[in-house]
Amino acid sequence: MKKSNYIIDTHTHLGCWPTLKECKNNLLFELKNYNIDFILISADQSEFHNDYKIQSFKKSLTTLLNFVKKSKNMGMLIWCRLNEETDFSYLDTFINKNRKYIYGLKFHPALSKKVLTTENIKPFIELARKYDLPILVHTAIDEYSYIDSVKNLALYYKDINFIAAHLELLSDHLYAIKIIKETPNLYGDSAWVDSKVLPLIKKEGIINKFMFGSDSPIDGKETLSNPLYQSYFNNEMKLNIKDYNKIMYQNALKIYQINIKDLSKNEN
Repeated sequence: MKKSNYIIDTHTHLGCWPTLKECKNNLLFELKNYNIDFILISADQSEFHNDYKIQSFKKSLTTLLNFVKKSKNMGMLIWCRLNEETDFSYLDTFINKNRKYIYGLKFHPALSKKVLTTENIKPFIELARKYDLPILVHTAIDEYSYIDSVKNLALYYKDINFIAAHLELLSDHLYAIKIIKETPNLYGDSAWVDSKVLPLIKKEGIINKFMFGSDSPIDGKETLSNPLYQSYFNNEMKLNIKDYNKIMYQNALKIYQINIKDLSKNEN
């Protein structure tokens, strides 16, 4: 039985690993078998991956759009590629035409092999601003992905909401929590973040700035069976129901502007 009223997974992927079809099936499996009410999906556009075939930018947008249209319980994030000349006119038209299915932009600095700056992100910022979209950014302890770069963007573009995925992966997350507390328009997600940080997040007063996300289906259809994610589903940190609901779905409703009517309530 679900511990929260709803569950929104704000951080999932559609890619060709191991195949596009299997990845789609794994995401549908997540919705059904883990009682997830809504998922946000970005089409994997890892620019320097040699491990598997990826689609062109435009084709990946169409593939993901057609997939999310199949269920009111799925929405898309646009994975932005920094190293390829992007047709921003096309992207603008695509977002304008399909805005009801699009909930944000996504960047992965490590896979682009570029630190995000106010200049290289500027054309995307203009689209985010025009369509009122938040920006999800992979953060980690590597030369491209430190949370300080996202903090700098958030301080410069104060009208845009940024989400620091992973609360700086491969760290103890303490610095990321500090930065999120200090930066009004910076938020975090739980992808590969141990739920043991939740008491500190509550203590630091940022329970309204943290939301559930999983990186699914990076480990296949059983990604969410990982004890790390089961600890969120079972509320092992014993948050009160008000705070727990914020993390599991309410904060996502607000930041990603998801209509609660699109959540199918599962009674277990």
